[in-house]
Amino acid sequence: MQYSNDYDCYELYKMLKRKMGDKIDYYGTPYNALFKGEYFSPYKESKKGIPFYYKYCQNVFLRIQVGSSRYHQALEGEKLAALSDFYEVLSEVFGEPTVFYTTKDDKEELLSLQWSFVNKEEDIKKFKEGTYFDDAQIDELIVIDESKERNGYHLSDLTKKLIAKRIGVPFALIPLVDENIEDFIKFKTGRKLIIPDGAKIEGLPVTSIEKEMSLQRKIN
Repeated sequence: MQYSNDYDCYELYKMLKRKMGDKIDYYGTPYNALFKGEYFSPYKESKKGIPFYYKYCQNVFLRIQVGSSRYHQALEGEKLAALSDFYEVLSEVFGEPTVFYTTKDDKEELLSLQWSFVNKEEDIKKFKEGTYFDDAQIDELIVIDESKERNGYHLSDLTKKLIAKRIGVPFALIPLVDENIEDFIKFKTGRKLIIPDGAKIEGLPVTSIEKEMSLQRKIN
């Protein structure tokens, strides 16, 4: 059993606050092994924050989650944008996460990233077998270093890292971002992605790939 630690969670919050500033705040007290806070998007028309949670034990594991509340039903792209901001900070310290997952019948519709610093392969096995949690069932699971590539074409690790850095999510999560690209850009950058109806590139309709390229330009 992996237990979160009050002191470690507090130290992690101090680091996140230094990096993210007014984008985050805590509920109750930051000295809490079951940390709960609120994330605020740079998109000014979004008046309400969305909840985030984490559990952390130094050198053992870190789990961060973003979701909805009864006061604000967050869009998928909005949650992915929040998760992206946390990922960009946390990956600088902890490297790539181990898994991304969601759970069934989750009222908050949480999106979760977990870093397993010990027993990584054992944790992955439990996630795949659905035995990691006693009180929840895994719905969607993505093992970060097992991402599949289309049409048998394999990108180098360096290319994956560069793409992940440009977009701001692990390479394996780019398809999820692609499905929610307009909302992701809006809540990530504070600006709406505007593509005129009927827009074409070299005679072809603008596709999600071109939108992704626009995302890269906006973030940079």
